[in-house]
Amino acid sequence: MNIMKTNTMKWMVACAALLILPSPAKAELYIVATLPALAQITQEIAGEKATVVSLARVGQDPHFVPGKPTLARHLAKADLLVSAGLALESGWLPPLMALSRNEHILPGREGSFAGSETIDVIGGEANVDRSAGDVHPEGNPHWWLDPLRAAQMGQALAKRLAVLDPTHASDYQQRADIFSKRLQALVASWQHKGVAAQRIVTYHDSYRYFVERFGFNVVGFIEPKPGVEASTKHLSALVEQMKAQQIMQIWSESYHLGRIASRVASATGATLMVMDDAVEGSAGAGYINMIEGILRKAMGE
Repeated sequence: MNIMKTNTMKWMVACAALLILPSPAKAELYIVATLPALAQITQEIAGEKATVVSLARVGQDPHFVPGKPTLARHLAKADLLVSAGLALESGWLPPLMALSRNEHILPGREGSFAGSETIDVIGGEANVDRSAGDVHPEGNPHWWLDPLRAAQMGQALAKRLAVLDPTHASDYQQRADIFSKRLQALVASWQHKGVAAQRIVTYHDSYRYFVERFGFNVVGFIEPKPGVEASTKHLSALVEQMKAQQIMQIWSESYHLGRIASRVASATGATLMVMDDAVEGSAGAGYINMIEGILRKAMGE
């Protein structure tokens, strides 16, 4: 009987010890980013203090992401929604947000963070309509392809995370500072290689921020207007221009590749190059790999 009591006491002591042991560390914030590159930047700044998911997959057109119910479920439990802004996601994100019923992530709320609001925007046209194509009147929304603007966004994001999670504010700021220095060094290294000699044609006006940062010269677009399929007249003029100026590179995202781009490449002898706006990879390393991948392809490395 004494043995039974002794064993019972040992069992109770062991259970009590388990109860007071610290629980395994877990992410404190649940963050949803609209695009893979934004998710990578966000994960780099948040570190282990957050779980970060991307609504779009690598290789999807950021203008057109299928509105699956699973995406709304991610939004429903989000503490923060990180978007590109400038109406890039306006065709598919609002219905998902409405379905999520998460008022915390609505525009203007603490849980809404548009990266475009933290950087200097290129472009923007007043009084445009659908006849001008998929023009973004607020400005070109593909800003994450500029590493220095990504660094600016990271700094602003650290401040927002500090509001949502004050306990780890210094951690977020430290990570943002380190990431910013890495991106500044990346830009300085490639600018030193003199990429400005490269003249290119692109399919869509997705690379505006990228080419202005690194000094490439875009001389034309396969799309006569954003989102508008090229006419025979436009393509003929573009081919003649490329031949006259000896343009030997055509840049296109994987979701824009098709017979039109291939036809222009064949007619001019130019190389049709896939320049991804996102690649697989975790946190900042994935984002940097994407930027360096474009540069290496462009420079033939």
